Amino acid sequence: MSGVVRDGEADRKAALALLFDRSAPTYERVGVEHFDDLGRRLVARAGVTAGERVLDVGCGTGAVLVPAARAAGPEGEVIGVDLSPGMVARAREEIARHGLRRARAFVGDAESVTPAGGDGADGTNGTGGANGAVGVSVAPGSFDTVLAGISLFFFPRPRTAAARYHELLKPGGRFAVSWWGRPDPRWDPVFAASAPYGRGPSSHALPANSPFRSVDAFHTMLSDAGFADAETVEEDCVTRFADAEQWWTWVWSTAGRQFWESVPDEAREDAVAAVNAELDRLKAADSSLTSVSKVRFTVARSK
Repeated sequence: MSGVVRDGEADRKAALALLFDRSAPTYERVGVEHFDDLGRRLVARAGVTAGERVLDVGCGTGAVLVPAARAAGPEGEVIGVDLSPGMVARAREEIARHGLRRARAFVGDAESVTPAGGDGADGTNGTGGANGAVGVSVAPGSFDTVLAGISLFFFPRPRTAAARYHELLKPGGRFAVSWWGRPDPRWDPVFAASAPYGRGPSSHALPANSPFRSVDAFHTMLSDAGFADAETVEEDCVTRFADAEQWWTWVWSTAGRQFWESVPDEAREDAVAAVNAELDRLKAADSSLTSVSKVRFTVARSK
């Protein structure tokens, strides 16, 4: 796999890291359970068992890493990698809070699984620098499972990433991914109301050639990367908000803030009012809001 970063990709990754750094202080801390639930479900779908060595790419604050470490147990090992230092700091807090001695997180490029400040050419994580990941091996064929929880679609080159994970897995190892299906159609008017005000794309906008546009396209990508027996199941992702205020707080705690940061100051009041008008139509009698989107869980095996 080529380690060459194409024009613009380095800037895109740097911007993505900064985006999640800004979200890190409040991510999954605003009273709304969302990513933690999805993380537990991905680990269960992947079938992580005691003693396994697991890689969590785009580990964020540990929504997948923590349940994976619990499933792998004291004889296993779970390694998380994420571009955002802020998110990795939060993941390390979770690792310490849960007393997970066989789990680690480091700052690095989850697309290629190389650390910040190291090239990984010797099959390890390089020097690790200040990221505290010295001694983390990412040698070919060294993992039983690779997990990507609501992260792979952010990567500039998901096909290259999939090929890299195939390289890192043992024969018969599992690659398990969670990714979005259809958003709740009842919320379409909310996002339509905000669309005219933002200058930048949504953090979840998909290119025309994205493998995440359909299950068939995603399975084809996995097959091209060397995987077999891909299976995808689609489930409901139910997210509840006490009221519109909590929804707004939650949006600003996630990558969704990228759109709202692009709204000019002079347009922000009108944009918020337009969205609030649609939220009023969605709220229940007790002012609560509920979103029921589709989430997909895909598991494939390394040949």
